[in-house]
Amino acid sequence: MSLATAINLLTIVLCSAVLIQCVRMTRALNRFREADFPGTVAALEGATRHAEAVLASIKRVLAQEAEPKLAALSDARMAAEELGVMVGIANGTADRLLDASRTARKGTAKAPA
Repeated sequence: MSLATAINLLTIVLCSAVLIQCVRMTRALNRFREADFPGTVAALEGATRHAEAVLASIKRVLAQEAEPKLAALSDARMAAEELGVMVGIANGTADRLLDASRTARKGTAKAPA
């Protein structure tokens, strides 16, 4: 086999590959043309409208409910701080009473002896 024949065979193989790819590309373009783009666009527009309605509803609920909830949270924090102070005072009083009772026990234990 001569060099010219080998090159011709290689050219035939490459041209066949190009023809196969052209047929595949033509089929893909035909499927692309037959696709339902108006339906797809309409579905996307419907989904966008629905998402906008949901976002508007969320904004409305947040505007109505956020302020009272924040006020209640602020009141709860203030009550928690006041309760913390009261617990601290009660703990201090309990410690002083415990110390006084220990001192009284020591005093009564030494008196009869």
